[in-house]
Amino acid sequence: MIRIIVSIIALAFAGQAFALSDVPKLIDEGKIDEARRVIGESSTASYRDGTLLYYQALLEPDGKKSIQFHDAAFRANMESRFLEHSTYMRALYHLADKNYEKLAVTCESYLQYWKDGKYRTEILRLAALAFKKTNETTRAYNFRKRTMEEFAGRPEGKVGELDEAVALYEKKDYIAAQKICRKLSNTKYDEVVPPALYLLSSYSIEQNRIDDAILYYNVLKETYSAAVGLDNLAQRLGRLYKESADSKAERMTGTVYSVQVGVFSIRDNAYRLAERMKQYGEDVEVTKKTVSDKKYYVVFVGRFQSSEQALAFKSRLESSEKEAFQVIAR
Repeated sequence: MIRIIVSIIALAFAGQAFALSDVPKLIDEGKIDEARRVIGESSTASYRDGTLLYYQALLEPDGKKSIQFHDAAFRANMESRFLEHSTYMRALYHLADKNYEKLAVTCESYLQYWKDGKYRTEILRLAALAFKKTNETTRAYNFRKRTMEEFAGRPEGKVGELDEAVALYEKKDYIAAQKICRKLSNTKYDEVVPPALYLLSSYSIEQNRIDDAILYYNVLKETYSAAVGLDNLAQRLGRLYKESADSKAERMTGTVYSVQVGVFSIRDNAYRLAERMKQYGEDVEVTKKTVSDKKYYVVFVGRFQSSEQALAFKSRLESSEKEAFQVIAR
């Protein structure tokens, strides 16, 4: 009899293991079906509650429907502890929807109510982007400036500087943009070093400075081998080289072509590769170059009189080494 009673009690409470207030925790833990069950078992009256609408917004996979739930939650009486996150999610939706007018309004609303909010850095950047897209350049700059000043000396501030470099680049102010990126590439923050190196290489490609573009590309490749954008740079460098190598040779007396096989911050690593490259029967050189106050060792193989000879050797080298290299005029 006791066992029967215990079983009945267990069954009675089995479906009520979680309360509505447990939904955020269930979502964080990936227990989506359980979260849906708890919401589904809520009463019709509770359905109109702002907090329940907020929970449904979190569970809704369709972005448009999700933002409708967030808007409805705002109009209802959502718990104040969820207001900040809901506002941030609305900002992200407007960003994805490319509705920059609404994004600007949402960001300014957030900054008004949460002066020291959890998402302040992200909102400042989103606001700067929104005003840039709506051609309010002064306001966009002011938000980037706030990010740089409020978080000076911290990764968040450096990201603000990176955003400023991108804005300068878009205005074709290469000198100012490159100055910022060279400084950022010499910092200790992984949040900004890879994109700074990427932009330096990209700027150099735009200006047809092949040697600089290749150097920055190789520094990025050596230090951050999985960085986003490496393939894009390699393709652009290949096109740029094919378009300009022969004409550059015509303008330069005594031009030779070499295959650049590596850029290293550690001298011994460069010379170790150089020693191995001698097996291909071509001259091997290691030269020093300084980038953003850092010394790098560049390894070159071969001294060819034409780009065709260098490209043929490059293909042979890539086939053997299973790695992509670049030909440069020297």
